[in-house]
Amino acid sequence: MKSEAEINEKSLDLNDYDLLNHPALELFEQGNFYSTPLFGRKESQSSTKLYLIPTSHGESYEADFAPTASSLSELPNATRWTLTYLITALEIMATRRPASQVARTTHRYTYNCLLAQVGSLKEVPKIKSIRRSQPIVGVIELSATLIFKERIRALVARFEGVDHKWLCTELSLI
Repeated sequence: MKSEAEINEKSLDLNDYDLLNHPALELFEQGNFYSTPLFGRKESQSSTKLYLIPTSHGESYEADFAPTASSLSELPNATRWTLTYLITALEIMATRRPASQVARTTHRYTYNCLLAQVGSLKEVPKIKSIRRSQPIVGVIELSATLIFKERIRALVARFEGVDHKWLCTELSLI
């Protein structure tokens, strides 16, 4: 063990191998498990892109009729489209519009859930904020804060780019 005099007279020296053998520094060693992106993934693996596998909600499709993912260039403007869908879905829940208006752009399972919610709102709320994220290419997740007369609620939705159109695969009013 070094005395206090030795510690004070010696400044930080990079050649001090006792300091470099400290166990905490092992975490930052090059090639260490914790030093690679996302704890253990190699650089080449993290650069590979994720791709969309369309949500099926348990349905099975024949190979020729299965939904296929679309690139962003083949899809309509996501910002405008998701806002329009959100307003339409809220008006459907408040019985201001027929549910058939979103039948083509909503997955069958989600559409049935939306039909069960028709009439659940007494008024169409004001939209306070909308947040969109794109976890992978061709998927948009949306969260909206809604203001009713006396309370604030949230709506979450997921849209997938399938067959050259946005398809709502999840919709939930919280």
